[in-house]
Amino acid sequence: MIYTVRYQGIIANDNGPLGLVPLTAVSAVVSQLGWLDDERLRRMLIMGAFSIFSLLMAWEAVAAIDRLRGATLAGRARLLAYGVFAASPTLVNAVLGYGHIEQPMTLWLVLLAVRLLARGRSASAGIGFGLAILTRTLAALPMIPLSLLLLARGRWRALIALGGSAAVTIAFGLLPFLLADPTDTTYSLLTHRGSLPVGGGSIWQLLVGSPFLWISQRWDILFVLGLAALLSLMVIAGRRDLEPSSRDTYGLLALTALALPLLAKSVWPYYFLDAYVFGAVWWLGQTEPLALRGRLVAVAVPLVAVLGTLLTEYEMPASAVHIRLLEGVVMGVILIVLTGALAIRLRRTQA
Repeated sequence: MIYTVRYQGIIANDNGPLGLVPLTAVSAVVSQLGWLDDERLRRMLIMGAFSIFSLLMAWEAVAAIDRLRGATLAGRARLLAYGVFAASPTLVNAVLGYGHIEQPMTLWLVLLAVRLLARGRSASAGIGFGLAILTRTLAALPMIPLSLLLLARGRWRALIALGGSAAVTIAFGLLPFLLADPTDTTYSLLTHRGSLPVGGGSIWQLLVGSPFLWISQRWDILFVLGLAALLSLMVIAGRRDLEPSSRDTYGLLALTALALPLLAKSVWPYYFLDAYVFGAVWWLGQTEPLALRGRLVAVAVPLVAVLGTLLTEYEMPASAVHIRLLEGVVMGVILIVLTGALAIRLRRTQA
């Protein structure tokens, strides 16, 4: 009955149930220790237990960098690479600030699924994506460019294996909740978003007070998914050499991840984490990531993600209502410029 929970009578848990499985186990330990009523002790144990997923995410990201570079990072460079992911301001803000303990788990599973797909293990990759979507529904976004890439290359079997195994995994994960409480489960995961207002950090702030506000309030997610598909097709059409194992595939994932903070009707600081992680892998996976020539767009992705996190966090308090329009427009313009530059860069054949 977990999907019966409401915050302020409207806001529901719009993520899948998988992240609650380890949380339930840790909560049982907290209960046995008698710490349930002490917020500090409860948070300490839960955050400590879930930190393993931040480390797993960083481990998978660094492994991807090693694979893309064709050489293993060692010594201080490897430690710094781990720090780029495990100690990023966006991750700290998401987990410690907003309590989204499931987000590192989601990104770990997505990075794992991308690695499996690059190795030709499409069914296993689909299971990984299915599990990721069961932790956070927005994990479906990275599947758009990868599915379109397989489709463009005529790999029907791989596409069917990827999509089929993901669908079966999601179906089995959600079946108990749909059987127990179909109304609340459907509302939480599918329909409740349309009842939420346009909030801070969004370029849709320009429609507030106009008769067209309903477009963004009810259908913003369709614009996000549509933009992700359009950007993917633009890049894939210009890159006949692009494969799931290519370095620029992570750039493509970062590009489509930018569609969420660009067109979501309410932009929260942690919406930038996916773009940050994929962009950092793409940037550090370059042979010479610190060289300025040809690397400015790559390093701009994680930098803008951090900037977006800080700006969006700044306008979140109720006292900052007067700056939300300005912040939303400024951030929207920055994201439009970055998205355009990144799309142009990714359409060029890599050396």
